[in-house]
Amino acid sequence: MCETRKLELITEIARSLYDRSFEHGIYHVERVYKWSIKIIENENIKVDPVHLKTAIFLHDLGRLVGEPHAYYSALISEMLLKEAGCNDLIIKGLVTAIKSHSFSYSKNVERTSDLGKILSDADKLDALGLIGFLRVFIYSERRGRSLNDTLKHFHEKILKLHTLMNYDYSRKKAIEYTERVRELLSILGGELN
Repeated sequence: MCETRKLELITEIARSLYDRSFEHGIYHVERVYKWSIKIIENENIKVDPVHLKTAIFLHDLGRLVGEPHAYYSALISEMLLKEAGCNDLIIKGLVTAIKSHSFSYSKNVERTSDLGKILSDADKLDALGLIGFLRVFIYSERRGRSLNDTLKHFHEKILKLHTLMNYDYSRKKAIEYTERVRELLSILGGELN
């Protein structure tokens, strides 16, 4: 067992550690949380709301350390959850969900729980549409990625995310938001040419 107040405290600790950046800061985490609520409502999924919120607020903490961020997020989460006195079953469930959310790292982790599937879909949905489009350019600018490499990233990752969705609602929204990204890329391509 893990006391709700302790999980809420962990969520607040995590909240205070994120910066205010648009691409992977607290605003991203809050958007992922909102997407997760929409997925749950539309798919009528039953998950512990405190566990869901905890996993979402911990999922990108590893970015403070480096890559693979899902791995580091899982390590940090496991330490925080143990310190909070959570039992092994809860820790395993949350940590596995966190490990499985990442596009690149999730190949190493089986996504079997609804918690992991919801987090993965919600995180990917925030990478699409106008918000996702802006996030890619902000992230690229901060990392010194060239324009060509940024455009390549869209084709290698972003435009494929809709194929990785776990739920019908997520897939439908991802297809809709992927089309927005295609439109924005087309507009950008026209202006660049």
